[in-house]
Amino acid sequence: MINITKNINDFIFGDIPTSELIEESHQKKIEHFGKPITYSPKVFIPLTTMCRDKCAYCTFVKSPNDGGEYLSINDVLSIAKAGDAVGCYEALFTLGDKPEIKWKAAKDQLNDLGYESTHQYLINCMKEVNKTYNILPHANPGLMSKQEITDLKLHSPSGGIMIESFSKDIYSKGKPHYKTTTKYVDLRLETLNNALEVKYPMTTGLLLGLTETKDELINDIEQIINLSKNNPAIQEIILQNFRAKLNTLMRNNAEVTNDLYLRIIATTRIFVPGHISIQVPPNLSPDITLFLKSGINDLGGISPLTIDWVNPDHLWPDLEKLNTEVINSNQILKKRLPVYPRFIEKEWLNEAMFEKINNIIDTDGYPRENNE
Repeated sequence: MINITKNINDFIFGDIPTSELIEESHQKKIEHFGKPITYSPKVFIPLTTMCRDKCAYCTFVKSPNDGGEYLSINDVLSIAKAGDAVGCYEALFTLGDKPEIKWKAAKDQLNDLGYESTHQYLINCMKEVNKTYNILPHANPGLMSKQEITDLKLHSPSGGIMIESFSKDIYSKGKPHYKTTTKYVDLRLETLNNALEVKYPMTTGLLLGLTETKDELINDIEQIINLSKNNPAIQEIILQNFRAKLNTLMRNNAEVTNDLYLRIIATTRIFVPGHISIQVPPNLSPDITLFLKSGINDLGGISPLTIDWVNPDHLWPDLEKLNTEVINSNQILKKRLPVYPRFIEKEWLNEAMFEKINNIIDTDGYPRENNE
């Protein structure tokens, strides 16, 4: 029987040269995805910056006293319209997890908008965007019940929830998820299981750098590999490197270095099922060219219009320069939808969404260019 824990330890921390490791992982990427490295042209729609949690690394969340609020439906539609006009395919709804549970002010704001819950407001906004524009809603609202995912599936092809880490130590005092209520792994795994029951494609992933020990890192990689094998609803794993932010409790924490990051990516690619997409965010690394042949096949969402609301200090790469860098790696930079081609099936999409998507894709499941 294969001892995957030992193998992961040996691959990440052993004597195999990094160059050999990433050569093997890149070859596996080529076998399953070919030459394309994809990205999703998108706009961020920060539906609300309020949340019932406050993680030690987060700058997105604001309390009502600090200006936390909901976007109006007019603002939501304006952002979606602008994104649609410049050829974006993803309207990424970013929001805190059910802030009305914690904040009366959030509940009052929702009532003023005519809604009882953040979920109800999110669904209506996604519905309006989906029926009005070609752009496709994709949301990361936190924990989701089976019914909530069923609602989301009516108006979007996919969603997401990050695991971040499987470590229980990060809930301790002074640690990243101290006093959070929605970041417990069991609850997040339940959401992913709910997505599988509903047949709703999901993105998940790790935030590398939250944990402090070698054993925790190995466990995170092993558990995300096992999760990808056991939950067919998972279409993509994001391996996101933690970046320290000013004005946060983790402003002085160490960041994952390039060589370790490369070895983590390569090891994950080698052990996950071949169809799983592996993404690294292109704006969080000083030199993305180091990672183009590491085993990744995706660079996530890149916006021509909106900032990265979660990492506002890190600008999106210039697409012309990025395209040249990808070509120089003997690969092809290609646009994609928020749902991957493998999941563009009636099993995973409702009938209306399936029809809408089929009107904009080519035979490989990627968006057609205007001249096709």
